[in-house]
Amino acid sequence: LHAERLAVRGGPAEAVHDELTFFDVSSYGPRTVDAMLRVVGADRLVHGSDRPIAEPPALSALGPSLAHALTESNPERLLSPDPVIA
Repeated sequence: LHAERLAVRGGPAEAVHDELTFFDVSSYGPRTVDAMLRVVGADRLVHGSDRPIAEPPALSALGPSLAHALTESNPERLLSPDPVIA
């Protein structure tokens, strides 16, 4: 999604493959998150918040392991002062 959009606009589409780049999926539903999983993997997705503008969509269909990664382990790595590549 992001790589194609960047490429069309002449941007650095290859940046989507930078292992230190994370993607906030808080405003996307399960189908888009699943598509992003296929391109960048689960280790680079985080679930932030669009509150109070919008409630986050339910991602329970993607399973408890992914929910844990998006809301706990990945944000912890993202916010760590010493980035660790997964």
